[in-house]
Amino acid sequence: MSRLRNPRLIRTLVFVGGHDRKLVSAMVEAAPDAICIDLEDSTPAAEKVRSRQYFHSVAAEIAESGIAVFARVNAPGTGIDEDIDAVMCDELHCLSLPKVEQASQIRDFEALIATEEAAKGQEVGSVLIRPIIETPLGVINAYEIAASSPRVAYLGGVEGGIFGDLGGALGYVQTDEGTETTYLRSKVLIDARAAEVPFPIGGGMTARRDAEGARRFARENRILGYNGVHCAADADVVAAVNDELVPAAADIASWLDLMPALEEAERAGATVAHIDGRIYDLVGLVRVREQLDLAQRLGLVDDAARSSQ
Repeated sequence: MSRLRNPRLIRTLVFVGGHDRKLVSAMVEAAPDAICIDLEDSTPAAEKVRSRQYFHSVAAEIAESGIAVFARVNAPGTGIDEDIDAVMCDELHCLSLPKVEQASQIRDFEALIATEEAAKGQEVGSVLIRPIIETPLGVINAYEIAASSPRVAYLGGVEGGIFGDLGGALGYVQTDEGTETTYLRSKVLIDARAAEVPFPIGGGMTARRDAEGARRFARENRILGYNGVHCAADADVVAAVNDELVPAAADIASWLDLMPALEEAERAGATVAHIDGRIYDLVGLVRVREQLDLAQRLGLVDDAARSSQ
């Protein structure tokens, strides 16, 4: 199976060091929506060369299961050129750049990717970008970062306690509830949506790392407006978050009933639809289509039911 060519809703994104083949296989079995082979923090310095050497075979294993292949490279000056050269392959869907603080970093990153795409004979512009926001300055500049390139299809960050990048910089204390990062996550989300990033992926896990804690945190992120979350490399956590972020059967049925009237109003050039005494702002069609696409991908809506609407 080759690379996903277009961005899509990602409920669960898991980071795994490329050197840890056993954990990679376990995560493929767990079936998150995306696996990021992390050549940065998840890979010890002594294993970075081996992680690069393994990448193509690891990416093939992930893509074969229908899981989106992400990779996180090291920062400029610490091996980024070697990383990009190693990971560029047909299966690669998205590249993540850590600790992004300025839009210019993404533009420079995009230029490096384009050069490598051309050198490898791949379509220039096909690999997407996920900037990782994990410093105070990155939070402040999140809109400019998000709007810096049409390749930016996902945006996220805000992770960890005092031993995480942002938590250590700000000094907040992680709680089970995660309220200490509510403002940070909301600010980055608003910036991402304003820049028309299609699929924001939330971060900032709570002190609880168990499946139920992850489920609760995923629900909070969904309520805020995120499509998915960066979650722990644990099969129970992945299953809980995937389940939490599946659209409810009642919602799917309601959307399918509404879609003919909503799309008729859209074709007529209206901005709202009046259905059974209620007003529906057509901006909501973006979110409904995303959720129906996900439901169809998961087999909750068959092609015939979707196409008949």
